[in-house]
Amino acid sequence: MASRYLEPRLERASRADMRRLQTRRLREQVAHAARHSPFYRKKLRGARVDPRRVRTLDDLARLPFTTKDELKDDQAAHPPWGELLAVPFAEVLRVHLTSATTGRPLAFLDTAEDWHGFYHSYARSLYAYGVRKSDMVMAAFSYGPWIGYWSGFYAAQDLGCLVYPAGGLSTEQRLDALVSYPITVLGCTPSYALFLAEAAGKRGLDLAKQTKLRITWHTGEPGASIPATKEKIETAFGARAYDLPGLTEIAAWGFECDAQSGLTHVHEDYVYPEVLDEADRPVKPGERGELVFTSLYRKAMPLLRYRTRDIVHLADRRCPCGRTLVAFEGGVHARLDDMKKVRGIIVYPRRIEELVRPHRDVDEFQIIFRRVDGLDDILVRLDPSPALARGERDGLRQTLAKDLQLGLGIRVSVEVGDPGCLPRWDHKARRVKDERTEVPF
Repeated sequence: MASRYLEPRLERASRADMRRLQTRRLREQVAHAARHSPFYRKKLRGARVDPRRVRTLDDLARLPFTTKDELKDDQAAHPPWGELLAVPFAEVLRVHLTSATTGRPLAFLDTAEDWHGFYHSYARSLYAYGVRKSDMVMAAFSYGPWIGYWSGFYAAQDLGCLVYPAGGLSTEQRLDALVSYPITVLGCTPSYALFLAEAAGKRGLDLAKQTKLRITWHTGEPGASIPATKEKIETAFGARAYDLPGLTEIAAWGFECDAQSGLTHVHEDYVYPEVLDEADRPVKPGERGELVFTSLYRKAMPLLRYRTRDIVHLADRRCPCGRTLVAFEGGVHARLDDMKKVRGIIVYPRRIEELVRPHRDVDEFQIIFRRVDGLDDILVRLDPSPALARGERDGLRQTLAKDLQLGLGIRVSVEVGDPGCLPRWDHKARRVKDERTEVPF
């Protein structure tokens, strides 16, 4: 019987063995960053940290945090790569950009070994979903400098799969390929999966019946870790959907497994995770906090104690799959950068999606933070299913308004437009707008 683990020695390592591996790699990474990265040489000197004193994982707390704003400032002051670069430029193989919503995206460089680490950790995730060499895989992400397409393509290739290159294809061409070829695995953002299903319906295609898909994986957004969104995707494609969280600047750091027990495992041999409370103290199992990563493998642009701004829930239970890796309950729960304050209430867009998606008559939605008569207000615009009769729209509006008020603890305005009134996305969705000129949070 085939193993459910790509690398059982690492995925089922004892805590003692994993800590030994992490400690060795941490020492190497800190020494490398201090010696070869002008950014970290200055940063560690400014924090009065002697890198030679970082000998154990507990010593990690001696190091200062690294933030995305610091990296942006570094690249703006020393274009185009900044002073973070810790290898000669001739040794880098690839460049990828973060998918920034505002401002200039970060550029990240990798050596050949760095790039192998990124896509191999991704391949381990795909294998955990059940992807095997016999599968035919379509990575339906945008073709360009963003890492989503490339990492998915290379990861599937790393497993020996037959890969159908679809980065530059239109939605119509991708649909034709899905019904014409024996493609069994599809990767894309959750928003694009729903858009693909909607576009297929308009053509009279039933993807659950007319394709051979058995697995879909989704990254770039938290949608596939939201039960109602996952259910919509699985129903539309007749396949099991999986969430794959990752960061361009860190790694494809986590994965669900085929047990789908609600846990997200962490590739601890590639990244060392800390989950910290508001006072930057480690949380206990069962508690939530901000996820902070230290890269244990990337040499071109090493990152030490990188604040992801993601909120996770450190698991206090084992997964039935048998993996011993650190795990989080339900993936990424929220982003501190997405946090909004409305009339004294903290609101996260992900929570709104959790409340909207169970309504099957909603095809798409938009969230607008605004001011009405001097008061903060949340407007949720709905793009209804064409199957919903016009006379039923007000009932949907009232029902969802009640659900949102109960779920958020604040009154929300709801509008229902005509079918197709809101945009769709083939990359990360842009569902949230903040029209307030002065934002309190």
